[in-house]
Amino acid sequence: MNSDGVQANGLTAAGWAIPSGWWLRVRAGWERILRLKRASPRRLRLAETLPLGERRFVAVLEFERERFLLGGTASSLVLLTRLNAENNLEQASRGRNANAAEAGRL
Repeated sequence: MNSDGVQANGLTAAGWAIPSGWWLRVRAGWERILRLKRASPRRLRLAETLPLGERRFVAVLEFERERFLLGGTASSLVLLTRLNAENNLEQASRGRNANAAEAGRL
C-alpha cells in the first residue's frame, strides 16, 4: 500500500476500485452536456394544447415570433389560423364591445 491508501492491485484501503482515467471521462461528459446547452435556442415551440376527446386537439404553435392555431386528429393536422398580437387585440376588443352591447340590451 502506498501513501495514498491505494494497494498494488488498484484497490483503496476501503476496497473500492478506482478505474484509471475516470476523471477524464467524467470531465468529457460534462463538457458534452455544456456544449449541448450552448446550442442555438429552439425556434419552434408548442405553446399550448387542448385535447377535445376522441383523439382530437387544438394547439398553439410558436415559430420565432409568429403563432399558429392548429387543429388535429389521429390522421390529419390543419392550420386553423395565424395568430398575431394585432388580431388578438382586435378580436378581444370586438368581444368586449359585443358583450357590452348584450349587457345593454338586457
